Amino acid sequence: MSVFHRVTLGCLIGLTMTATVHAAPSSNDLMGTWYSEQQQDDETMKWLTRRMDNNRYAALFLVCNGKDLSWVQKETGDWQLENGELVENVSSMEDMNGKKQVPEGKTVTQTYTELNLNGDVLAYQKKGTDKQFEFNRVEDGYQIRCD
Repeated sequence: MSVFHRVTLGCLIGLTMTATVHAAPSSNDLMGTWYSEQQQDDETMKWLTRRMDNNRYAALFLVCNGKDLSWVQKETGDWQLENGELVENVSSMEDMNGKKQVPEGKTVTQTYTELNLNGDVLAYQKKGTDKQFEFNRVEDGYQIRCD
């Protein structure tokens, strides 16, 4: 093998080893508790989502104005991966105005695309919008509050 071929082969092997391929996460990868926090205007929005192995989920959403809670919402439903998209079907919502069940026979579906899992950071985009989210894996039992 000539020097040129050895150098070329070495470069190709080096490039292959340094390239990072992010595969779409599996259902097992998405199970657990995920936390996100985002600043908007003078408020902080906090999300906590727990995806369970029975394909159920529970999510808590807080809006904080400093240390004061200005909005809280709880959501439950089921989740699954379909064709590389995260699909959540909301079965109940409860907010500061009282519980609001999803009407029987109706479905409130939220679909997320562009799923990317990098270590303990999960990112995705709400389908049909430019809204992007980034969640960090946290321990089960993690609690959120306005500080």
